[in-house]
Amino acid sequence: MAPPDHLNNVERKLIDQLRAGQYKTISGGSETTANAWAADGSDVTVYGQFPTTTETNYPAIITEMVANGIETQFMGQKLTYGASSTEAIGELYGVGFNIYLIVNRDSSLTPTGGATAYKQRRLINYLMLNCANILMDTDFSSTNTEVDERHFSGFKDIGYDPKLEHWVAVASMVIVFKNNR
Repeated sequence: MAPPDHLNNVERKLIDQLRAGQYKTISGGSETTANAWAADGSDVTVYGQFPTTTETNYPAIITEMVANGIETQFMGQKLTYGASSTEAIGELYGVGFNIYLIVNRDSSLTPTGGATAYKQRRLINYLMLNCANILMDTDFSSTNTEVDERHFSGFKDIGYDPKLEHWVAVASMVIVFKNNR
């Protein structure tokens, strides 16, 4: 039996979660789910790769896999995988992503329950906070990938291009999971 396709499982789950725009919150003392934007993708477009300039809809979130490799090799390389306790050879494997947020001059989004639409710099700020919430709350339990750690660097490269009239923010994220073979 072939091992699960971990890299694609992780990448697909991140993209799906960003498209859904959902994260966890506490309301009235109990955990609930909040929506940062419409789950139908009508107000934020999420891409799994860089779109062409003519295909891009704004505001845009672009995920890009930028690195992967072995994080830690287990002593003797033996591990048990998931609930089945099947023994396999394996290691901790990491995958790195850059997440780009791009807002153009005409982009707008009205937050759930909000009275006014966010635009430009206010919109990029809103997207940064909510993307971080979504990325850190992504639940991988529905995949065949056992995630061990995640490291979110936060949005560091934040800027404005006056020629293109685009606001941009870039973050990095590393997800470490058990790889069995």
